[in-house]
Amino acid sequence: MAKFTTDYVFDTATQINGMTKNEIVCFHLFNPNGLVAKLPDFDDFCHGDVFFAGCEIMYGRHDNYYAKWLRDVCNKEKSYTKWQLMYHLSKLADDVDAAWATIANKKAAA
Repeated sequence: MAKFTTDYVFDTATQINGMTKNEIVCFHLFNPNGLVAKLPDFDDFCHGDVFFAGCEIMYGRHDNYYAKWLRDVCNKEKSYTKWQLMYHLSKLADDVDAAWATIANKKAAA
């Protein structure tokens, strides 16, 4: 298995092939191509003078349950299996899609 540099994982990588569990967590947390970066930011929940508060709590970059799980794994170095990681990433990817669809629907209805 190839050893990846921190710069590669954090900045340049576009996929997770060949990465360890910890590198995959860092990729999705810090890389611009990772799933957390694809979640909407605070400003994305604004439409004119309307703010979609419920959407931000569910799908926001800082409040999303699965993004928080990744941060906990990274910060606390808690034990997790590859299956748990892939499960949370799958759910996070679903949330990314649902977030942008919900925002589009809310903006169309406003």
